[in-house]
Amino acid sequence: MSPLKIRAGYWCAVLSVLVSFSGLIFAQVRRGSADNEEVHGGIEIGAKGVKAVALRIGTDDEGYNVKILYAETVNTTVAQTKNNKFTPEAIKETGAAVQRFYLRLLQDYRITPEQIHIIGSSGLLADNLPDLAAEIRQRTGQSIPFLDTETEVQLSIAGAIPRRYRSGKSWYDNRSASVLIDIGSGNTKGGYQQIRQVAVGTPDYDYVTWGVMKGTVTFTNEINKSIGETADLATFTKRAQMLSSDSIRVPIHNEVARKPGLVNRRKVYLSGGIVWAMATLLHPEDRRSFTPVTIDDILTFYNRAVTDPIALLNPDLSKIRDRALAEIAEREVDSVRNTFTPKNLIAGAEILRAVAAEMNLGGKQLYFTRYGTYSWILSYVRLQAER
Repeated sequence: MSPLKIRAGYWCAVLSVLVSFSGLIFAQVRRGSADNEEVHGGIEIGAKGVKAVALRIGTDDEGYNVKILYAETVNTTVAQTKNNKFTPEAIKETGAAVQRFYLRLLQDYRITPEQIHIIGSSGLLADNLPDLAAEIRQRTGQSIPFLDTETEVQLSIAGAIPRRYRSGKSWYDNRSASVLIDIGSGNTKGGYQQIRQVAVGTPDYDYVTWGVMKGTVTFTNEINKSIGETADLATFTKRAQMLSSDSIRVPIHNEVARKPGLVNRRKVYLSGGIVWAMATLLHPEDRRSFTPVTIDDILTFYNRAVTDPIALLNPDLSKIRDRALAEIAEREVDSVRNTFTPKNLIAGAEILRAVAAEMNLGGKQLYFTRYGTYSWILSYVRLQAER
């Protein structure tokens, strides 16, 4: 049983405001303009870094209204472990990042401590999670729960996949035809929503989730552990290919065998850092909230990552004629460079290729959900606000 019970039919309605066909709603506010009764904050600690959001939650004719006032991410080294434990340095660095975000939410957005929710991702894998929790409690005074994979995926589906799509003049249920795949730093997971008929009343929904405990950073660490951190990129690539079968493909294959609905849906929403890197490096000019990608993009990204990751990290932006768009693309590419090492790119591309093969992504409609990285923390904060 998940620690966080979600009624999917309810969330189909209240969370569709977070992600729509036009993307997330960002509102500019001046310091001190937020109403304490309306604004909630969320801080997510993940394997790759820390995210923070501030949401203004009000009411309208439909009973809800959400705007994102602030969203920021900082990379940390919390995923670095020694003897399967987070290092003291990584814990302190992560604690400092959480404290900075916490103070900003308190001071700049005047959110009360009771309305700031700090949460740990399912991708945090170590034997000393209590040490990390103690560091956060010392710096903020707050205790933090750590989500399990199933709960995190449920929140991500509700926050990342648009509720409806339009064909002609008619609207259709989008989630019944879609599946989410999230390749994170600490794990790879996803799932889908399906309708559940009930004898009396409005139909409800169930979630089908899956996950394997390998992500871009954890797979990089596994490869480094087997060959040494000083190994060159060619050796690293060969080892990634060898380890992929048992570490990535077999677990995904087993999940698909138990849950065939994972491969029977025609629309696939891809999220996670390595997908963001692929979309940014291959299509830097495309800033749509839901960027179409193809199986050829995945294979091209993989081939370039394993042959020349340095060149991949330096795409040609000269063809972007719009100066403002070029500046945005340049900043985004720079963020990718600051987030991923060449070895991270190789490991992540290997996972992405394995996912594409085991989940039969060829011929399906694939979308990079640009704001998916914030999807589950947005959903979690919204749920806490409703409570």
